[in-house]
Amino acid sequence: MKPGYAVRAPLRSELTEILDAVNAAGRAGDATAAAQTVDEYLRVWSRLDTERDAWIVTGPGGEVAGYGHVTAETGEGRVHADAYTHPDHEGAGIGTRLLELAETRAAELATAAGHDLSLYNYVYLGGVSERLLRARGYRRARVHQRMTIALDGPLATPVWADGVTLRPCTGTAGDLRAVHACVEDAFGDRWGGEPRPYDVWADDLLYDGFDPSLWLLAERAGRIAGAALCRFRDVRGDLAGEVGQLAVAREDRRLGIGRSLLLSAFALFAERGAPSVGLDVDSESLTGAHLLYARAGMTVTVSIGRFEREASGGTAEGAPARS
Repeated sequence: MKPGYAVRAPLRSELTEILDAVNAAGRAGDATAAAQTVDEYLRVWSRLDTERDAWIVTGPGGEVAGYGHVTAETGEGRVHADAYTHPDHEGAGIGTRLLELAETRAAELATAAGHDLSLYNYVYLGGVSERLLRARGYRRARVHQRMTIALDGPLATPVWADGVTLRPCTGTAGDLRAVHACVEDAFGDRWGGEPRPYDVWADDLLYDGFDPSLWLLAERAGRIAGAALCRFRDVRGDLAGEVGQLAVAREDRRLGIGRSLLLSAFALFAERGAPSVGLDVDSESLTGAHLLYARAGMTVTVSIGRFEREASGGTAEGAPARS
């Protein structure tokens, strides 16, 4: 890094400033990027050792100029790295340094696991981050797309198949477990998908402020056939809609349930005053989800690549040992 920059472990008291840098980096790459929240990061930090798995980069004036962390999924054979450079500090070598640290830590985790791991990063395509990853031997494994729709005009009306009804989630334990079962069944053929136990799934989705009335459930034959798990997200100061997961059980496909759930989510957010709705989707979805969203009027705002390389035991190639 350039003179005047330093790297160290983050402090919890710095989380708000860290998120300012993280969110500024996100908006610089995608104007529709939702702000990440303190609650989300506290949940991430609860799963890692911030002394070893997270780094803050400070600038010449002591300000937060960059941040990165790794989350280990050694049971699935992979490690996920996240790294952000505040736009005001681009060109200072922060991204390279954070990537070196992530690679070194991934190698340590591979040694502890006793086998090689796949280290992966998600970055906006066509920018400096992609070039950096490619130069360090990463390959592009997948492309995901951010899609949005503005709720400033007339919306299509959902058409439900005979025997299918719509209701909100109750938020009860029984309802949540039934939703989880539906989602797991629907995502069973997703690329790279691994079964997620209820506790892991719930920890990701049932955060502070969870609103079950934003979870739309399609019922058929007395069971949950599909679900649109929605929430509000802060997009440049507006509370925009977000479809976090849209799932249709495999035996209930080809009935138009997915489209009707999506259109119902649009209507729900429009009623509550949201200016837009966004979601993320695999550009090669085996179920054609990206095509469904496009037919419903959503457009791609940015493409995000998943880049991977092997993390072997010992010090990662090209990365300095941790002092």
